This record gives sequence, structure tokens and C-alpha cells, in this order.
Amino acid sequence: MPSPLITKDTRKAMKLNTVEGAFAVASDNLAGPYLSLFALALGASPSQIGMLSAFPNFLGNILQIPYGILAERMKDRRLLCIIGGFFARSSWILIAFIPFLFPPEQRVSVVILLASFRIIMANLGGPAWAALQADIIPRSIRGKYYANRNVVLNICALLATFAANRLLGLEFPGNYQIIFVGAAILGITSTVLFIFIPFNSSGPKERTERDLSVGQQAKQFLTAVKKNRDFTNYTRSSFVWNFGVSFASSLFSVYFVQTLGGQPGSWAIITGASITTQILFQRYWGRLADMFGQKSVMSVTGLGAVSLPILWFFAPTSWFPIIINLISGIAWGGYNLAAFNLLLEITPDENRSLYVGVYNTLMGLSTTAGPLIGGFAAEVLGLRTIFLISAALRGAGLLMFHRSVSNAAGRSLGLSDLVPQRKDKESSHKA
Repeated sequence: MPSPLITKDTRKAMKLNTVEGAFAVASDNLAGPYLSLFALALGASPSQIGMLSAFPNFLGNILQIPYGILAERMKDRRLLCIIGGFFARSSWILIAFIPFLFPPEQRVSVVILLASFRIIMANLGGPAWAALQADIIPRSIRGKYYANRNVVLNICALLATFAANRLLGLEFPGNYQIIFVGAAILGITSTVLFIFIPFNSSGPKERTERDLSVGQQAKQFLTAVKKNRDFTNYTRSSFVWNFGVSFASSLFSVYFVQTLGGQPGSWAIITGASITTQILFQRYWGRLADMFGQKSVMSVTGLGAVSLPILWFFAPTSWFPIIINLISGIAWGGYNLAAFNLLLEITPDENRSLYVGVYNTLMGLSTTAGPLIGGFAAEVLGLRTIFLISAALRGAGLLMFHRSVSNAAGRSLGLSDLVPQRKDKESSHKA
């Protein structure tokens, strides 16, 4: 990029931001995907698996608005990310050992409690982190930067997944204890690296709103939100979308083990298939996002995400989920990249942390209700029926999004645009 657009401090911040994220993602992928399997090994039922996803999400995200207000009022909002990150990542050590200090019938409940604490602390810095990202990454290159960053992050996630696959083959519970302690070490390292990122924001800007009470600030904020139609429409559609996604997502691993007869250790291979295609397609989606806008990429990749529970419904054998997750990586890699960039685009610089807090709170309610209702419904209707309901809900959310959110790029993404052109390849090499 031309030097006037990126200063030396910005370049350093972008590099450290990538390295810090790599350790964070390695930590998450070493332990996160296997928490449900850990609970299953402790004797959890499908409804408890749903609660393991629902309760932490509810408790963590219901605090997002207070977290957003706190971030706007703090002198140095990086502290929220540092404190929350440290306690969230070190809590993996508690999850590894504390449940075994209780009788077997109480262990799953203890895991749910500790997982809730982890998410509460992890979400503490969420609104502040999103605002800080907007401060250091120029808008014109966000698609390219986050695509390249995600390639690095997904490679680290894939390596962590391979490590988990080997470790899961060890004897229970030692296998999970090694995984969780390793995740804590990687995560704490990420928090330490975050401290050294030179963010271009040492505190809230000078403005009269700081002198207002919380109630007055909330009233002004709600007035501004009502005028931001893209934000309100995006939030409504995302609420339905995330409910549909979370309705079944925590049950795929259960279906893989209990119905398809897969081995818990093989779930790491299934997860690795998704991460692999995310790595391969990140730069591809990043280029299209910069050219055609975030909405265009989300509309196309969202169709792929809608098809995933349908594919699980028809999965004939324990190896078929590999194909499903290859498709999942292509779809979610583009969707998540564009969704994050779109949230930064439609939220103004003023009070961005609070906007993100409101968004995360509503998404938290959605992702709390989804797995909780889905888990209990699965015991009555069966897992395969839940997959079809999930697909229908995802489709409804995607349709709402496509009809109500505007495309800032002003260009639609057609089928022919999905085929890489020679000139695009040449320009990417020059860049």
C-alpha cells in the first residue's frame, strides 16, 4: 500500500494484531470445539449440551451494553481487553481440574458454571476490541487485511486442531486436561502480546456526552440508532440468522458421535477440514469484499451456510461430515469476514463500542435461546428434524438481510464474478 496511507506505527500495530490473534485463535481451537465432547464424556445429555452453549452466551452477552458504555467512558479501553482476556483464557485451567473435585452427578453443572465465567470475561473487552480494530485498520484495506490476517489465524487454528487430534487419543481425562492447560498458555501469551500493540487510541475523545448521565447518554444513543436503518435492519436479520445457526450447531458433534458412529478424536479432523478451506479461500473472499461490498459476499456465502444442516440431515456415514465441513469452511470463511467488516462500516466512529455492545447483546440473546431450545427440542423431535428447522431459520434470516440492508459498494456480485480473472490475479501479485 502507498506509504501515506499506512504509518510506521500502524504497520507495527497491524503486524502485532495478527500475531496476537494467531495465539488467541490457536488457544480457542485447541480447546473450544471439544468442550461439548468433554461434557459428553462426563455424562451430559443433549439438553445439557444445549445449556453448555446457551447459559455462557446469555450471561456473557447480556452484559454487552454495560461493557460498551464502560468502554466509551474509560480512559484506556484496552484494559477491558487485557483483564477480560487474561481471566477468560486462564479459566481453561479451572475447567480442566475443578469438575473432578465434585461428585460425578455434579460435574457437568460445574463445567457449565465455569464455561459461563469464561465467556463473561471473554466478552468484557468485545465492544472495546471492535472499536480499537476500526482505529488501526484503514477502511479501504480492511477486506484485504483481515483476509490475510485470517489466513495466518486459520493456519494456527489448523495446527492446534492437529495437536488436539493427537491429544484426544490419550486416556481420559488426562487428554482434555493437557488440551485445556495448553489452551490457557497460548491464550495468556496472546493477552501479553496485546499489551504491546500501539493502538491509535489512548482514550475517549473530548466530547460533551461524557458529562451526561448514563440515562441521558442512552436516550441520545437510542435516537441515533433509530436513524441508522442499516444498523437496525442488520441487527434484526442477524438475530434471526444467529438463532437459526445456534439452534443446531452445538448438536453436530453429538450427532457425529452418537448417530453416525464417529470417534471423538476424529472430530478434530472434521474441524480441520473446515479450517483448511477457510485458509484457501480467505484472500479470495477478501478481494471480492473490497470490490463488491460486504453485503454481496454475505448474501452468496450465506446460501452455503443455509445448506449445511441439510447436508447433515442426509449424511450417510461418519466420513461424510468431512465434505460438509469443507463446504462449511468456504461459506463461513467469507461470511464471517464480511460480517465483521460490515459491522464496522455501519457503526459510526462516535459510540462505536456502544453500538457493538448493543449488537452483541441481542446476538447473545439469540445464541442463548437457539441452543437451549434446540437441545430440548432434540430430545423430543430428534436431531435430524432440528437440522431442517435450523436450515429454515437460517434461510429466513438471510432473506431479511438481503432485502433490508443496503450495499455501500453499489455493485452486485454475479455468478461470473465468482470466477477469478487473470487481471485480478496479476493485481494481487503486484499488491
